[in-house]
Amino acid sequence: MYQLLIVDDQPDLVEDLATNIDWSSIGISSVYQAHSANEALDTMKMTQIDIVITDIRMPGISGLDLIEAIKASWSHVKCILLSGYNDFEYAQRALQYQASDYLLKPVEDNELLEAVQKAIGELEQHWLEISSWQKAISSIKANLPILRSHLLTTLLHKQLPQEQLQKRLSMVELLIPLDSPCYMMLLRMEDYFYEQSEQDSSLLEYAICNIAEEIFDDGYRLWHVKDSYGYYAFLILPALQGEKGSFAADDSAVSALNAEVIEQKAAHLQHYVKLYLKGTISLVLSQQLSFPQQLTSVYEQLLRSFRQRIGSERDFLLTMHEERAAESDDADCLSELYAPPLLNHLLEIGQWDAVEEKLHAIFNELEQKRGDSHEHILEAYYAIVSSLSYAIHKNKLRMADCLGDEFNHMLEGPRFHTIAQLRVWLDEVIQAYKRVLSERSQDSRTGVIQKVQEYAAQHLTEASLQSLADHVFLNASYLSKIYKLETGEGISEYLSRLRMETAAHLLRTTNEKIYEISVKVGYNKTSYFIKVFKDRYGVTPQEYRDQ
Repeated sequence: MYQLLIVDDQPDLVEDLATNIDWSSIGISSVYQAHSANEALDTMKMTQIDIVITDIRMPGISGLDLIEAIKASWSHVKCILLSGYNDFEYAQRALQYQASDYLLKPVEDNELLEAVQKAIGELEQHWLEISSWQKAISSIKANLPILRSHLLTTLLHKQLPQEQLQKRLSMVELLIPLDSPCYMMLLRMEDYFYEQSEQDSSLLEYAICNIAEEIFDDGYRLWHVKDSYGYYAFLILPALQGEKGSFAADDSAVSALNAEVIEQKAAHLQHYVKLYLKGTISLVLSQQLSFPQQLTSVYEQLLRSFRQRIGSERDFLLTMHEERAAESDDADCLSELYAPPLLNHLLEIGQWDAVEEKLHAIFNELEQKRGDSHEHILEAYYAIVSSLSYAIHKNKLRMADCLGDEFNHMLEGPRFHTIAQLRVWLDEVIQAYKRVLSERSQDSRTGVIQKVQEYAAQHLTEASLQSLADHVFLNASYLSKIYKLETGEGISEYLSRLRMETAAHLLRTTNEKIYEISVKVGYNKTSYFIKVFKDRYGVTPQEYRDQ
């Protein structure tokens, strides 16, 4: 129940309002009376008042000055002003002091009841929001370990915008200045631990993390998470001076990191886990890195180290030194295979000059950067076969019909080991496919479809059903029907797919702005481009790029 204070220099009016209105019907339990602003303030100091009704014109301190004083000390109290004058200046000041309502005398009982009921509704909404916020904060505090783990998982896989990262660090009460030095340690639990029951295994995982916290507590802070591969990723940070091992968000300075000490502590962790928990763990320890910029690349490096350097070894500790981090001979994909225009689209619409240029670029990259790397020859082979299969099937054909005996050879896998052999084989299968399409192009509908697709690919920015229809001299409605009949895909669907795939590649491989990519693929309104992109890929363009 709420408490009401009525203030007016006319005692009879105050008494009448206090006693002759059914305040209890709207949830008012007590009504207090005051005949001046000073008396009202004295009452406010002694009683928990929720709502104040005050006249504006009173001797001494006016009603406007009174609500200003009330708001200064009791900001949550709702104030309703009564005035015998319809004065704009009064109303303006009432708004300035956030008055709940402004009523003109004489005021009807129902009108006053409605104003107070409105004020009660505002109070309920205010305290509901406050309580909900407090519940949210309480929930966050109770789930800090989980929220911290989620944040670290995110940072291991992608960069967050600086402002967003700082907000999330603050929310989970982590004081980690950007560009802070740190180390990363990847931990793998081994055979003994996985022979235990699920419950016992969880307890052992918890115990290992506690041992790690204890060992690194002197001078360091740990932030850890279990990744999707079952490894534990530990971020090793300098401790806050004066806050031993704490993540408290204050302005304490941080201590220095010592690579030798960290390596010793990692060895101690292995020893104590083996001694007290009777199982082995293997560890890979990174070189010093900068938070958060290098987290993703270093995490991937540590994963590769486990796979390539430790493998099936047990109870192993590997420290990644600077020279290892600088290695640049890692395998990489052939970028030309996946750059637009995509080979499958060019083969689908029979743009043979463009197909030749595309293959020339692919082989040029293969020869200059990879030589006769069998891995990359296989990558090119399988990617080209996939594109060829896609194009043949999209044109309602069978690979066996298009490629003849070569199709049977494909079932056995590649029979060559050099780029020259790959090139000879590819020339043969492309020519076979080209002959089949050439024969089929006699069909007028097929010819129209090919012209439409060729034009769309070359004029992606402005391509539309009408512009395509104009290009092939057909009615737009008729073109739409035959295109759907021949390809099983509507023109708008085809254009959208082409635009989205081009946009996705530009997001992956360039630093162009979102709005620049939007215009380049035919969307002048960036917000609409973002919506269409999210509908197709489930994430926004920025989220796709971050991934």
